[in-house]
Amino acid sequence: MDVRIETHPNPPLAGMSDVVVIATGPRGRPASDLTIYLRGDDAMPWVQAIQDGFIGVYRRAVDLGDEKKAVIRVKILQGNAEKILEFPVSLSKG
Repeated sequence: MDVRIETHPNPPLAGMSDVVVIATGPRGRPASDLTIYLRGDDAMPWVQAIQDGFIGVYRRAVDLGDEKKAVIRVKILQGNAEKILEFPVSLSKG
């Protein structure tokens, strides 16, 4: 599975930013059988992303903190399998 993220705005702002997770399965087909959770740092609770149709796109606003550097953590559940990915990002102060 190929997983990438987008942020809105880009670069993301300190505090709340919209995070979009795009998951693609075999042969480039959308992975729509997932449950996706997001969070900024380890102290924050996981929040479930909302699936946008059955096109392999999941989105949610996430608090990325107020440091210059942040990590967006993505937890992917598919059946009984679980995987956590980390995406480092540089934040804009606005």
